[in-house]
This record gives sequence, structure tokens and C-alpha cells, in this order.
Amino acid sequence: MSELAEGSREDRVTAVMPLEARGVEKFYTLGDGRRLHILRGVNLSVATGEAVAVVGQSGSGKSTLLHILGGLDRPSAGEVVLSGERVTHVGEREGKGEAKRGAGRDALARIRNRRVGFVFQFHHLLREFTALENAAMPALVAGLPPAEARDRARDLLHAVGLAARLDHKPWQLSGGEQQRVAVARALVNAPPLLLADEPSGNLDPETSEGLHDLLFQIRADRGLALVLVTHNRELAAKADRIQSLRNGVLQEAGSEEAAASGNETGPEVPENAPEEAPDDV
Repeated sequence: MSELAEGSREDRVTAVMPLEARGVEKFYTLGDGRRLHILRGVNLSVATGEAVAVVGQSGSGKSTLLHILGGLDRPSAGEVVLSGERVTHVGEREGKGEAKRGAGRDALARIRNRRVGFVFQFHHLLREFTALENAAMPALVAGLPPAEARDRARDLLHAVGLAARLDHKPWQLSGGEQQRVAVARALVNAPPLLLADEPSGNLDPETSEGLHDLLFQIRADRGLALVLVTHNRELAAKADRIQSLRNGVLQEAGSEEAAASGNETGPEVPENAPEEAPDDV
């Protein structure tokens, strides 16, 4: 595993944590009234500059967990705290009625937009927009002036090695280049937390290695907290900690368990988790 970017974890947890999950549960009620438990009492804290990999069987709920951590889905119980702000019940606090529920969703979207960057397995770039326009999108949603949003996006695309691809549209880019645009988009609002869900799952081994190096270089350069879900052993080994999700329980993974994480298949998770990136990310 890699060394922590700066100082010990104990030094950095005294500051506001970019991510804390406390007693997170997720279950679905079946037609016969029984509950299908996906997550059971998950606790996770990630300090500034720390990288945590989550491994486990296919279908074990890793992506569900990541969606809950990033505010894309709600837990059945427990809470998620992003940079000191409890976000689990943000929308519920707005009260009943469609208008108030809409205001609650908007409030949660604003928190996501500022506090979390997402990199998904599928890049979810908008086909009709250029790399520069795609990378700038979250900053525009956040209300930045267009010129400032473009400047931020341009700097990030330079940083991820795409200075010559600013005006290219997604269909004119390779798979690795598309994912690098997605990384730039995730960082454009300078979030303290980056969540990555199988970020290299659709890439060849050589391109994957380059993307992995990029993610950890960004973590080191920007002091981000990084949580990534992966079946890739080499990628997981780069993290400061490896957590294993098994039977809904998240715990520290041993080396053998981490190595075997991609070889098993778990129970199927209901397909109602978000599959597309929301407009604010």
C-alpha cells in the first residue's frame, strides 16, 4: 500500500473529515414482507489526503455504498457526513409537498456539487459538448461565471494530459481520454472528496495503469480524500487502506481477501441505484 500523502492519519483526523459514514444500512422490502439487506451498519471515515479502496464480491453492494456516500442514494438507516455537514436527511428537512421535496433535492444537489467529485465506470460525458465544455459543466451548475469555469476546466485538462484535446467531442476521444475528461470534470469544483466506481473497468491494462497513476497523483497533489470501488488488485494495493464488503458488513481486508475480491459473485442487488451521473456532478 502507498504511504499517506502528508503526515499521519492521526494528525489529519483532528480536522473536519471529508467523509464519515455512521451505522449506514440499506435494505429492500420484498413482496412477501421480508427484507433484503445490502448494507449492515457500515462505518467508514476518510481523512484528508487518505485513499481507501473498497473490494468485495460482484453484486455485494459496493456501488450502492458509494452512491450513498456521495448523496446519490439514501440509506435506510444511519447517516453520512460530508465535510462536517450531515447530508442524509437534507431533503427531508424541507417538509412535505412536491415543491418542498424539490427544494430538498436541490439542496442536496448543491452539497454534492461542492463537496464530492464522481468518476464512474462509464464516463457519462455529454456527446454534443467538447471536452472543455464537459469538464466545465459542474462549475457552471455551481454558478461560476462561464469564463472562470472554462479556465478551471482548461487547467485541469492540461493537468490530465489533454491539452491538445480541448475542442474534441467524446466520440473523437479514446476510452482513456474520455475517462481523463471525466476526472477533470470531477475536480473542477475542487471538492475535498473524490469517489471512483470501477474507474478503469472499461479500459485495457496499459490505459488502466495510466489512469490509476493519475488518480493517485491527483490525490497527492491536491490533498483529496479518495474512495474507490474496484476489482483491480493492483489499484486496490495503491490505497492506504483496503476495506472489504462482505454480507453487507464493511471491514478491514486481509491481503488474501483483497487478492480474491474479484473472483466471486455475491447476491444480486436490485437495479434501482443511479446509473447515470446527475447534472450537478
